[in-house]
Amino acid sequence: MVNAYVQQGDIIRLESSAIHALVLSRDFFNRSGMAVVCPIFSTLPGDALHIPVSAGKYKGIAAVEQMKSLDLKKRIYTVLTHLDVPQIQNISDAAQGIFDYYPFG
Repeated sequence: MVNAYVQQGDIIRLESSAIHALVLSRDFFNRSGMAVVCPIFSTLPGDALHIPVSAGKYKGIAAVEQMKSLDLKKRIYTVLTHLDVPQIQNISDAAQGIFDYYPFG
């Protein structure tokens, strides 16, 4: 583990599976040792919830619909990079859209 806790917008690599994931949850939640993440893939079919991400040389596609809660106190991970604020906002908006309440569908 590199940091005491992850930050919203961090892209992490989970050691046991070599999966990359984007931390969606806010820092106050992450301090608990838990984090809500979505996986990042190199390719995915086009979809409103498949959002391209990039930071420096790092590029991928976040699968927002595949959010998961991870207990990072029990996982080995490495922070690879961090997204800028506009990308974090875009992905957070997409995630929030999954839960927004609309009374008619």
